[in-house]
Amino acid sequence: MADHELGGPYWDALHRGFRFANELGATCGPAHFLVGIAEGVGPAAHALNTAHDPGLRAVIAADLDVLGRGARYLNGQAQAAARLFADTFGVPLTAEHLLVAVLDQGTAEVLAALQRAGIDPDAARRAALVGIGLPADLPRITLPATTPAGTLDRPPLPVAALDARALVMLRWRQEHLPLRRVRSRATWQALWSLEHTAAWRIGLKLGLDDDQRYSLVCHHADQVEQLMATARPDLAPPPRQPSLTPQLMHGFVRARAWPPRWIRRLLRFTVGWGTWFGNRRVGLRDRWFRLTTLRYYRAAPRP
Repeated sequence: MADHELGGPYWDALHRGFRFANELGATCGPAHFLVGIAEGVGPAAHALNTAHDPGLRAVIAADLDVLGRGARYLNGQAQAAARLFADTFGVPLTAEHLLVAVLDQGTAEVLAALQRAGIDPDAARRAALVGIGLPADLPRITLPATTPAGTLDRPPLPVAALDARALVMLRWRQEHLPLRRVRSRATWQALWSLEHTAAWRIGLKLGLDDDQRYSLVCHHADQVEQLMATARPDLAPPPRQPSLTPQLMHGFVRARAWPPRWIRRLLRFTVGWGTWFGNRRVGLRDRWFRLTTLRYYRAAPRP
């Protein structure tokens, strides 16, 4: 079976892992993949099924706050590592590749779950490697880089770990925000956008890596939003509205299916105009706000 086909032991293990996480009401993480692998067949599943009681499913379900929590950026890294591992040897993906990837990733949740279930991770790794015809003492595989800190659901770096030069510049900006210019929700968004861009540019000019840059943006944006909310609580953005349910969306589409064909063709032709003009309007608004607040930042420290 080709690697890209969504079937076979590897994909079945993934689906079971995601289904188990969904049953727990949690984000799927590498520990959930262990259950997906264990409930399948083959050498990897056999290595994770021991006589020890309770098993992996019960162990993880019993401690949701620690073992049951997952992270999309970690399950993405595990999947990417498994694909890279299989591609290195030119073979189709299997559940054994996924198990080796999860074990070599070695998150705290995975190691704790294995320990509580009485499973030796080294023995399970050897069994998986032998099951796909590789040496049992194969060195640890290469793990792809995770998404930068502060993106997806990976938390940003702590403030103490951020570049001191960048923090000095951003703290100066926080102390000199043109809060008097925030008179509407449009100017609220314009100031937030201005500071978001400033934090990103400072990180670039200082030559910081992705983890630093994205983390700086996250922390600075949070601080700016708190300062604006304190100064103008009446302009704080409202909570996000829930999206339309499939039933409402279905009714919405059907209620607008009546126009003649020529009108429907015209609507399809102009479908992106609203977004295009909206983006231009927001861009002009942000530029105008930046020009009208330049005097507030004249003494700002620069990289």
